[in-house]
Parts: sequence; structure tokens; C-alpha cells
Amino acid sequence: MAKVMYMETCRNGFVECSREFLETARRHQLVEWLELRGVACYDDESTELLREAALDDWDDEYEG
Repeated sequence: MAKVMYMETCRNGFVECSREFLETARRHQLVEWLELRGVACYDDESTELLREAALDDWDDEYEG
């Protein structure tokens, strides 16, 4: 069963997310997620770099 968390956005809302989602998300989904969390994303950043940033963010919140 996937671990799910409600995470705060930079707009003071909350969104549900699982680590499993971030592990399989497409590039546009990763960009949307990271931007909701207040992270700037650039076209020259690889999808794997964006995925790593999203997973690091999720892990930091989960462990915190």
C-alpha cells in the first residue's frame, strides 16, 4: 500500500501525494508538483533531476 501524505502548497492549500506517484509521474506532472511546492523548474533540467527533487521533498516531509 502506498504511503500518502497531505502536503502544503505555496498557496497555503493542501494536496494529496504518494511517493509512488512521484516515482512514476511524467515530466509535466513533476513540474506541476514542484511548482505547487514553491520550486522553480527550468526547461533544461532533466526529468530525473526533477524527480529526484520531488522525491527528496517528499522524503523530507515524511521523515519530519
